[in-house]
Amino acid sequence: MVNAILGTRIQQYRREVGITQAALAREVGISPSYLNLIEWNKRPIAGALLRKIASALNLSPDDLGSMAEERLNATLSEIAHLPSLKDANVERERTSEFIGRFPGWARAMAALAQSEHEATVRAQVLSDRLSNDPYLGAEIHKMLNRMTAIRSVADILVDYSDLPPERRDRFIEIIHEEIRVLSDNGETLATYLDKSVHAEKFLTPADEVEALFDEHGGRFDVIETIAGEISHMLTDLRPLPRRVKARALVDEHLKGPIQRIITDSSQIETTAAADRARQLLTDYAVGAILMPMAAFTQEAKNLRYDIEALAEAYSTEVDTICHRLISIPRGDGFPRFGYLQANASGMIIEKLGFEKLIIPRYAAACPLWVLFRAQQSPEAVIRQRALFPSGDRFVFIARARNTGMTGFGRPRHYVTDMLVTTEVDAGMTIYAPDTASVVEEVGPGCRLCSRQSCPHRVDAPLTQ
Repeated sequence: MVNAILGTRIQQYRREVGITQAALAREVGISPSYLNLIEWNKRPIAGALLRKIASALNLSPDDLGSMAEERLNATLSEIAHLPSLKDANVERERTSEFIGRFPGWARAMAALAQSEHEATVRAQVLSDRLSNDPYLGAEIHKMLNRMTAIRSVADILVDYSDLPPERRDRFIEIIHEEIRVLSDNGETLATYLDKSVHAEKFLTPADEVEALFDEHGGRFDVIETIAGEISHMLTDLRPLPRRVKARALVDEHLKGPIQRIITDSSQIETTAAADRARQLLTDYAVGAILMPMAAFTQEAKNLRYDIEALAEAYSTEVDTICHRLISIPRGDGFPRFGYLQANASGMIIEKLGFEKLIIPRYAAACPLWVLFRAQQSPEAVIRQRALFPSGDRFVFIARARNTGMTGFGRPRHYVTDMLVTTEVDAGMTIYAPDTASVVEEVGPGCRLCSRQSCPHRVDAPLTQ
């Protein structure tokens, strides 16, 4: 519970039932002055005293506060720190009081801010696409060339009024032909943009697979159910035979359901995307068999979502743990994770399960992300508190690992796995930042970033 909210809620409920401050203090065995400090959020409250006060007001402790209110408090705190509200003089220290006294207005404010944020994200993504989509660029270039040709011929007709009739007719034919082609280009472009409004245009198979996972919220209940029913068939405790057996169980029991997920999805349009989706869903199913969700969520909570400790507990790889964490059911009491994977070139080769983080779709992401420097310290988990120009705060947890064969004289090839979560959800994990943790200013990518003075900028922002 959020202690800062409890005092206000106690005061509110006390007044509603008509109990004086002195009477309530006497009933729970504290002084009126101390209760006054509690009600004005000047003193913390928990445990036995909280239960006594709740009982005196004919309430349960949960009625005075909840995880939902904690998230609302964090959301409004983030809103108060937005750069756009810098001159509004928002009373940040009274956020809890605002929630306690006007919970409906508080939720409305959070919803309004979320709506504005989503609209901004959509605009940024559209700007990113208009600047980098190769098809759009090519079509617009064709149209500009046609317009230039039409203007040149029109200038000739205006400047040389004494042209012979046959030459004038020829120039008019050229203009007619160029206008016809220009019209065709315009219709093609309009059709393309119209399709983009009604359905996302995927440029790569990875885009299609990402959309499939987003459509299901990173979790496939059919796979989870079947995996939970057959996980008892794993009897060998040795890691490698256990994984081999899990893969065999997927082939035997889950091949059909996986194919139906792919076939039924409107997001998967190409054979390459279907193959990629089949591979990722097979890996998902193997993880679900090795780590049934009910037991995994409890173990993850016990270990505070420590990816290395979980990998050791289940004798598996960190990337498998990361994939399992993003499939945890959404709801109060569980942190929400996203997952990114990048190779040594800095290319993001996998992105699943976190729509809040803006990532340029057609350009490079911000080089300041820990995702890209983790390979300087392989096998070490590195945490980063990331502050975006929008005011959004995330915690990045990255770890680089070697892929492929190892041995003397062999080159090492690393990929980096990175979990993404909000600062609020990070508080439920071992990676919770303290007040002394450095906050690093980062961005989505140069084209989408408004930090004009960033020394690492390699491209001008779209706003210029």
